[in-house]
Amino acid sequence: MQKLKSKFDKLYDSDEDGADKKDFYQQQKDELQSYVDNTRQAMEELADINYRWSGEYVKIVIEDMPYEFIDKFNPATPVVVGGIPNEEGLSLINIRIKRHRWYPRILKTGDPIVISVGWRRFQTIPTYYMNDRIKNRMLKYTPEHMHCSAVVYGPYVQPGTGFCAYFLKRAHNFGIAGTGSVLENTPSIDIVKKVKLTGFPEKIHKNTAYVGKMFNSSLEVAKFEGASIKTVSGIRGQVKKASGDNGVFRATFEDRVKMSDIVFLRAFHTIPIKKFYNPITSLLSVTAMRSIADIRRAKNVPVPNKADSHYKPIAREVKRFNPLKIPQSLQAELPFKSKPKIVKTNTNAKSRAVVMSKHDKRVATLLGQINLLNKDKTKKQREKVQKQKEEYTKKRMAEEAEADARRKRKRKTYFRIEGQNQRGPRD
Repeated sequence: MQKLKSKFDKLYDSDEDGADKKDFYQQQKDELQSYVDNTRQAMEELADINYRWSGEYVKIVIEDMPYEFIDKFNPATPVVVGGIPNEEGLSLINIRIKRHRWYPRILKTGDPIVISVGWRRFQTIPTYYMNDRIKNRMLKYTPEHMHCSAVVYGPYVQPGTGFCAYFLKRAHNFGIAGTGSVLENTPSIDIVKKVKLTGFPEKIHKNTAYVGKMFNSSLEVAKFEGASIKTVSGIRGQVKKASGDNGVFRATFEDRVKMSDIVFLRAFHTIPIKKFYNPITSLLSVTAMRSIADIRRAKNVPVPNKADSHYKPIAREVKRFNPLKIPQSLQAELPFKSKPKIVKTNTNAKSRAVVMSKHDKRVATLLGQINLLNKDKTKKQREKVQKQKEEYTKKRMAEEAEADARRKRKRKTYFRIEGQNQRGPRD
């Protein structure tokens, strides 16, 4: 009992020694206050610096303010004033983007889009691509339900920053077209597109051929020297050197090609990135770039209809090869199984008339009648089976529709109850 009393007196009796003892929170608070006092004293000594402490009201004068801001100014709406010193420069931004699941259309390469990231909002022209671990292949449209990469031109952005993309002209009920995150800021990136060039042989000498109508000049041929080529028949070859200034080049093949062959060259072409950056500082008066479809729609310009872009029916001529003729001297040296066998057939047997007797005629008539009855019976049985199958299919469809409606009602009831439980009791 005496021990508890002494402990109580030690905690609650106030004396001068106990008043000086402070807990950890009070010590930290005193250190912070002393730091603030020292800072104030140091700043007061520097009278030349015009500074303001946090919490004070200041007056800011902004020049060249647009009149729309004054006209539409609302004092109840806060205005954030500041700058981003580390994000002033412009570069290519590599992003990872996915079409929003509620946006009804896929995104197209080359259509101007507005990206809202951090404190910035700007319009740019994206180039979508997909990396296949070897090269960055350009995509004309974004995938339906997958992420893809894109390159845009804009200010420096911290990697890992999330963003959302939308179009200024809202044509759908849901405005956000895509979301994603920033991967990196890069000075340059190589995005390639598949190119298929076609040419036709103009002169053939053994396994060498001069191919034309593929390039327009010797400079273009020089870029593809050593490239692999292939004909329609599957003969592989290689581009050697240009022959003249009209784009004709010399090529070697595995086998002799024909004048009717078509020569293909499959390659990849680097796509230039469009460096377009249009900052959107105010939504009251926006000068934005329009897409090609919007310009055509505004000026009533039809979509170009190129005859070469239409699909045409493929008509391939059947090649008739001459029969193989083996010389008699070579046939004599071949083994028996490799020699051509000529079997003479009696052609008179097919053209010979057959005269049946009365008994044969009755037998043939009886067999024909039996076959007719059998065919009729099989046809009726097949129709019966088909009718039963259709009735069964209708029955199953009705059962499935009823089951779907029942599952839908159960799911609706379940989610309504779950929503009420998460919302909690109403006041």
